[in-house]
Amino acid sequence: MKALWLLMILVTAWTGIGFAQDLCSFEIVDNASVGLPAAPFEKGGLALADIDRNGYPDIFCLRWAEPGYSRIYLNNGGHFQELTTHPIQQIEATERGTRTTLWVDFDNDGDKDLSLATTAGIHLLRNDDNVFTEVSAAMGFVAPKPGVFIVEWDCNNCGWADYDLDGDLDCVISQLSNPNLYLFRNDGDHFTNVATQAGLDGISLAKEWRVVFTDFDLDGDPDLVGRNTFFRNENGQFTDVTAALGFATVGNCWYKRFFDYDNDGDLDFFKASRSTTEADMDELYENRDGLFVNVSNEVGFVSQKFPHRGMTFGDFDNDGDQDIFMDKGVVEGYDNLFVNDETSPGVHSFADVAEYIGLTKTGYRKGCGFFDYDRDGFLDIYMPSPEFDHLLYRNLADNGANWVGFILEGTISNRDAVGSLVTVYTGDKKQIRLTRCGDGHFHQYNPWVHFGIGLHTAIDSVVIRWPLGLKQKLTDVAINQYHEIKEPDATRVFSQQDAMPMAFRLQQNFPNPFNPITTIRYELSQAQPVTLTIHTVRGEWLATLVDHQMQTAGNYTATWDYRNAAASELATGIYFYRLQCGQSVAVKKMTLLR
Repeated sequence: MKALWLLMILVTAWTGIGFAQDLCSFEIVDNASVGLPAAPFEKGGLALADIDRNGYPDIFCLRWAEPGYSRIYLNNGGHFQELTTHPIQQIEATERGTRTTLWVDFDNDGDKDLSLATTAGIHLLRNDDNVFTEVSAAMGFVAPKPGVFIVEWDCNNCGWADYDLDGDLDCVISQLSNPNLYLFRNDGDHFTNVATQAGLDGISLAKEWRVVFTDFDLDGDPDLVGRNTFFRNENGQFTDVTAALGFATVGNCWYKRFFDYDNDGDLDFFKASRSTTEADMDELYENRDGLFVNVSNEVGFVSQKFPHRGMTFGDFDNDGDQDIFMDKGVVEGYDNLFVNDETSPGVHSFADVAEYIGLTKTGYRKGCGFFDYDRDGFLDIYMPSPEFDHLLYRNLADNGANWVGFILEGTISNRDAVGSLVTVYTGDKKQIRLTRCGDGHFHQYNPWVHFGIGLHTAIDSVVIRWPLGLKQKLTDVAINQYHEIKEPDATRVFSQQDAMPMAFRLQQNFPNPFNPITTIRYELSQAQPVTLTIHTVRGEWLATLVDHQMQTAGNYTATWDYRNAAASELATGIYFYRLQCGQSVAVKKMTLLR
């Protein structure tokens, strides 16, 4: 009776402003009915991504400590099947604890590669059509062992981002016993630790081992946030701006997220408490012209203090405001789902509604994530659980709200489109989402971009700022569906309705990296002279594949066998291919591995 009474009050409050819509409710899914089997190991996190590229998000359930091994469940249209050719079972057989696992296309070839960290080191597994090969040592992706008598050194694969804006993804790694970070710059055929050059050494980063990449100032380059330290990225150099942002007394930020809770176009900051003994609380900081102000009491986070082990953000009721879900960690009791309500124009408040909308299982948790496993446009919740093996809450999508989603693919920028800023305009409402790879210790959320639009029946426009700065505007975007959007080449105008490029389109070579031959594809929309050449990183000409040849509209391919014009074989490294069509030029990068 109490639950029904409170839910009626909440629904009344939600219908007073904005859209006359109800909250959504959840039901727990029977694991066997969706193909999620028993998983007899100590669970410690998750990674959600479309690993096999079939259009449905898959589950990586992380093993925290031996015995046992992590499990991968491929999503086949809302039903899961365990991946039997496991990429890291052999690693976990010899390394005790797995800390963070991230799916990332580090080589821009279209396959989701796998990076992970354990108590013993870090690993990078290249994916070639779902065949995984460890390339850590060959690529220089190695975190040295600390000195003295340390047996385990707790590496953490914190996140990937294109920090130097060169078109590929770089990685930040931390070690619990090491005061300095590793910043691995992606140089195509190898990784180089550039932490010292980037200003991330010698600054007392002890225990900054839950670091995340995020562009908190929305200036286009990814910044870094540690446990309680904030670093702004300025042209590849990181500067401590903790005090300048207003975070000098923020306390421990074990689990944190920048997101636009009030839809005013900038990123606000939320942190969750980790324990009942440490000096940290659930707190929300509002971004006021670059200075962050604690507004926790004003919006409903009054002295919240629980040992959370994970949190996730998303618009579960599709009303146009992002909500917050936090697991209860090791404390008995209901998890927290704080629904975000615009009580008056520009004024928001949060209330915990978990108990009243079906989120009623209790027990030990370590990690949680919103994701739309059945692609109905309403966000579901997944949590690893020792009591239930898997806790999958299905969103019943029972409030009639509308939505739109985007699956982004970079072509000039990194293939995963990490660092994209997507803005949706509906009526007088503006919403933004920033894409990331790595969401804190043992977390990776599904990278699809999801927006609720309430009872709006149309979207005015969508603007995508791609990671390397290109802005793309979409109009006439259909609602209640996901849209697969590729980054347009800077040489042409693009919209969803384009059947052919207006000038030309140069695609990424495949395979990449390659040995011995790679294929370059391009498209022409009209007859024009074409020149395709190969160059060094310094711009020196090496070979000509198409020499000022008049070609009609259509699709074309050219191959290169890593030889220069004199038929000499070239060494491992990064090369560029340049397509000139009439007066327009496009250039892309490729990597030769020998």
